[in-house]
Amino acid sequence: MITFSFTPRAEDAFWSPERRPENPNRPEHPELTGADFSLSFFLADVTLVVHGVDLSLRTPGLPVVDFALMLEYARRELETRSDVAVETSVTGHVFSLSRGAEAVTLTTNYAPVVAELTWAELVGLTDRAKAEAYRLITTAHPGLCANAWLRETVGAAPAV
Repeated sequence: MITFSFTPRAEDAFWSPERRPENPNRPEHPELTGADFSLSFFLADVTLVVHGVDLSLRTPGLPVVDFALMLEYARRELETRSDVAVETSVTGHVFSLSRGAEAVTLTTNYAPVVAELTWAELVGLTDRAKAEAYRLITTAHPGLCANAWLRETVGAAPAV
């Protein structure tokens, strides 16, 4: 069983529905960009337990989008490679994954443990991380459903 969730950091004012969802440092172009979502805003702790192995992260400064896209990148790389190491952009946490015939092995630079999951479980975890990041952000700020970068990169594909 895999347990996964994001817990928004209380000190990150961007989770507050009262806060305008824009970058205050760019008054000439305040709309949030991919870099804003990936590097600066919507910070959370990550609960991740893979078959009893705790790989959770509790650190101020981990954007939910960064974590979700890190997992997606690792999964895509493992489609053509047997090993990959990926790093969170802001906090420097490294996930190393190796794909074998039966399982994917996951280790980190912050926990001295080894977790194993199936390929299907990794795909599911990646999809859950992206969906949860999108859900949390757009629940706090429904107007961000219209943000093309967020919708197309993390959330649902645009309606055709």
